[in-house]
Amino acid sequence: MGKVGTGWSRTISAQLRKTLDTVVSPKQKLTKVIKKPKATWVEPKFFAEVEYRDITSEGLLRASSFKGLGTKPT
Repeated sequence: MGKVGTGWSRTISAQLRKTLDTVVSPKQKLTKVIKKPKATWVEPKFFAEVEYRDITSEGLLRASSFKGLGTKPT
């Protein structure tokens, strides 16, 4: 769906990292392999709550912003 590059402060970033550190996985769980050697992969336990303006013709989110982390989709 795309990337989210805004919507959090340094404090939220640190909290997010602390939360995700509890579910680190040694390898990615995606069906399509993505080559990101420096990536930290995590178990799929959370859902990112994201606000966005539109979806592009390629299926990507436009003007997306992080709103929080949840354990159930809304």
